[in-house]
Amino acid sequence: MTSAQFGELPLKQEHVVNLCVYSLDGKTVALGLHNYNICVYSTSDWELLWTLEGHRNWPTRIVYSPDGSQIVSCSNDRTIRIWDIHTGGCIHVLDGFDGYANDVAYSSEGDQLVSSCVDKRVKLWDARSGECRQIWIGHTEFVRGVAYSPEDSQIVSYSQDKTLRLWSTETMECLHILRGHDDFILSAAYSPQGDQIASASWDKTVRLWDVSTGECQRILTDHTSDVHSVTYSPTGKQLASASDDTTVRLWDTGTGMCLHVLQCDAGSVGKVVYSPQGDMVVSASYDNTVRLWDTATGVCVQTLTGHSGPVMSVDLSPQGDKIASGSNDRTVRLWDVRAGTSTRPISSGHTGVVYQVKRSPEGDVVATSNADKTVRLWGIQTGDCLQTLRGHTWEVKSVEFSPRGDQIATGSHDNTVRLWNVNTGTCAHTLTHDSWVMDIAYSPRGDQLASASGDSTVKLWDVNSGECRHILIGHTNTVLGVMYSLNGNHIASRGNDKTVRVWDAETGNCNHTLRGHGNFNRFVYSPQGDQVAATNDDATVRVWDIGTGECRHIFIGGKVGVWSVTYSPKGDHIASGGKDGSVRIWDTTARTCLWSLSGHNGNVTKIVYSSQGNLVISASNDESVRVWDVTSGQCR
Repeated sequence: MTSAQFGELPLKQEHVVNLCVYSLDGKTVALGLHNYNICVYSTSDWELLWTLEGHRNWPTRIVYSPDGSQIVSCSNDRTIRIWDIHTGGCIHVLDGFDGYANDVAYSSEGDQLVSSCVDKRVKLWDARSGECRQIWIGHTEFVRGVAYSPEDSQIVSYSQDKTLRLWSTETMECLHILRGHDDFILSAAYSPQGDQIASASWDKTVRLWDVSTGECQRILTDHTSDVHSVTYSPTGKQLASASDDTTVRLWDTGTGMCLHVLQCDAGSVGKVVYSPQGDMVVSASYDNTVRLWDTATGVCVQTLTGHSGPVMSVDLSPQGDKIASGSNDRTVRLWDVRAGTSTRPISSGHTGVVYQVKRSPEGDVVATSNADKTVRLWGIQTGDCLQTLRGHTWEVKSVEFSPRGDQIATGSHDNTVRLWNVNTGTCAHTLTHDSWVMDIAYSPRGDQLASASGDSTVKLWDVNSGECRHILIGHTNTVLGVMYSLNGNHIASRGNDKTVRVWDAETGNCNHTLRGHGNFNRFVYSPQGDQVAATNDDATVRVWDIGTGECRHIFIGGKVGVWSVTYSPKGDHIASGGKDGSVRIWDTTARTCLWSLSGHNGNVTKIVYSSQGNLVISASNDESVRVWDVTSGQCR
């Protein structure tokens, strides 16, 4: 058997995926992200259906209702939320917890919910009204999880007090207290028949319990480290347990015999699920892999590689033909179990957040800078990593190709700029500042490089010799950005001192200091090079004359700060993006606002014109990109 990856969901780099759950009909998949949101995708075309926003901390559990109309999520923000899958709206917020809610489960009819919490309590909820029906008190430590019995007559809760408790949903009494584990209980599950419970513990054991008597039937002791999770096969005749000892073990639930030891290469196995037919087990591991195992032979039939970080979650579609896996590498990968060939996905290769992506002048190579202290060069056609540039001792914030494309400059928080040969990957020069390097820019001719730093200076460097030609002193705080005019005669720098300074690139003299009423966020030269437009925290776009240093005009961009700005190719228009999600297009001659465009729900971080100037493309923190028609003001 081989498996092919057929997709990778486009998540932002900072969005670690800690939960990944298929709906019961397999038509949608829900992802729990570390940005506190839940994203719901259609599995037919992998279109984003809803972003469920409201939690103030990351979700710890996501469960679909039995009829698929709702999603319930619990979070470290001490709430549980019930969502409508058809509208993406929040129906109920269940609160009143004295700690974070860490698990939740639906009854088989979908009319009830049970939750567990670090406040040692188990709560029963009406799923339709959101009202709390019952609070069970008895555990003496943090309750780690809960589960319904198949017929909904009982609930099991398991705790760090080393016990499991069985609760009646009819009389609301505690039926049994299951004692025997010597350490925290991490997982528990009912058998499909409902007559047995399996529990996993930090004491390295799995225990099988008789539900009717509360007696321990078997103690499974072969694991050599903490056991994270247990799950029954669809028939209930087999049990899979996943452990920190890098193994999954398959057990006979009748005899307690270990049938197979499924050995992973390295790293804890955090999650394991059976296929609907029970002929396959899928494991998610901290060694960055997803593995498929034959339950009859215990043989690994496929290792799915591609993730560059621990795989935190995995789920099978109800038909058992597709796998979704979520990882700390900030990707969700989608696999076709039945495919006849395996395809290699293109991934970032980095182990940290990617800060910048720059394309070479020829367009055949892309450079990425990263928090893992490296810069990587990628072939556009093949997706192969051509070079990994190592040498920086802290995260690399900026990267630039020289105009000829034969050299790369990188700026880092290790207070240095490094110049690299693109073909060999060797470092030609290391240029130093007294603080973080915030931005870098090549001159149009490529013979000079400007670097901006937290030491309040801009330095101009000879790229051939690595010598410093000029130190531009004038800013009184961190210099955040630097840019050359199109003819290379001037340099503009943007500082945290609420100024933009214009410098002579040849002499290093400061020609003009441009002041606003707040910090400048972004700035750009006009195509003719005679103007600079800068966005400001005071909700303005200011246009300055480079020759005189005078402010020609102030465009009022809304009630909150303006973030991004760009000129049209002819220089007759300016487009700006606001922190309120608005896009505005300004006529630079008439000095009027042509369009105020709404649609984004977050800060507009980047805005560009098409080469013909008839379209404006805006990107936002709301994870969307919008294309606007400049003539009509309509969003395409």
